[in-house]
Amino acid sequence: MSSCGPAYQAPPVEKRWTALSKASIPQLQRGYVVHQEKCAKCHPYLNPANYGEADLIGDIMPAMSRKSKLDAADSAAVLAYVLAARKIPVPEPQR
Repeated sequence: MSSCGPAYQAPPVEKRWTALSKASIPQLQRGYVVHQEKCAKCHPYLNPANYGEADLIGDIMPAMSRKSKLDAADSAAVLAYVLAARKIPVPEPQR
């Protein structure tokens, strides 16, 4: 997938994310790293807030995990990261 609109970078994990997720900071950080190493190789960072949580959990992440050949731990970490990132406001485009 690619996009014609302005892309933005996947937000790095910050300590304040503990309020956004039940996952630990190390798991969220692992999710970010795996996302950058695997997911970002094939497509730009897509705002996860554009997708329903049920779609991410039930359809999107399982399909993407299979395509990326993620093990269960990395798949869970990326899912935790994406679900937390859904709650981060998208930065305004630079002009």
